[in-house]
Amino acid sequence: MTDIEGSTRLLQALPEGYPGLLEDHHELLRGAFGAVGGIEASVEGDALFFAFADAPSAVHAALEGQRRLARHVWPAGATVRVRMGLHTGEGRLLGGEYVGLDVHRTARIVTAGHGGQVVVSDAARALAEARLPPGASFRDLGEHRLKDIDRSEHLFQLAADGLATEFPPLRSLTGRPNNLPAQMTSFVGRDLEKQQLLEHLAASRLVTLTGPGGTGKTRLSLEAARALLDRFADGVYFVPLATISDPELLVITLAATLGVREGPARPIREGLIEYLRDRTILLVLDNFEQLLSAAPTVGELLAAAPRLRVL
Repeated sequence: MTDIEGSTRLLQALPEGYPGLLEDHHELLRGAFGAVGGIEASVEGDALFFAFADAPSAVHAALEGQRRLARHVWPAGATVRVRMGLHTGEGRLLGGEYVGLDVHRTARIVTAGHGGQVVVSDAARALAEARLPPGASFRDLGEHRLKDIDRSEHLFQLAADGLATEFPPLRSLTGRPNNLPAQMTSFVGRDLEKQQLLEHLAASRLVTLTGPGGTGKTRLSLEAARALLDRFADGVYFVPLATISDPELLVITLAATLGVREGPARPIREGLIEYLRDRTILLVLDNFEQLLSAAPTVGELLAAAPRLRVL
């Protein structure tokens, strides 16, 4: 899959020239991809989706596509940078289009990258590595969590002559500060509850999830928090309170979770408020029912920190 980075800005800068620019973009990539047997699965605006018989062909196509884009003279001196994502998996044809989780995974891999970058999944890398073009290699980018995808993905960058080499960190959820515990099992059958909880969190800064013990409140909260990682630039933090019965310990526990320390002239409570004041953070307070007398403290934090949300 491919996508032009900053296509909206290009359209605004070149209102008359953008259609021709987009036509050139499509022609260049269709030529590069079709030369190695690529089949066009779909096109949506500036985004192309091609299927290949094997991973090595996809790698060759991506490399040639980036080289053609780099050599092309664009109108009005425009700079067109295209990000590409490669993944090997299963897809099902439905109404002439590929559908399936691996299609969504590929889309998330694309959006994690930057213009000029080719990001490759571990599955595609493993199948392509033995047949790389001369001078090409894979650079390990590590494990990354992608939006709406349960399992983390080990990602690599295609490196070769003619390709840019230095890029900012990937736009994945891994880059968002958080302490959410990894889950050993899939989250199944509670999509409606999760969506309702997400809607409540979008509308309200304080949301309370109640129910009998053992009904899965903690897991539901964690799944909702994980889905919101990209919304909270300063982090999403899980704060387990099951072992705490003294309400005075809430501030200390929150400060410890966030790494806030007491200073010689600054009480820990003031330090916590100062830390939260200008940050966009979600706090998930688990087992809060035994600390109900500490509710005013939560209210105080919400009043002092306008971008704080609490579940």
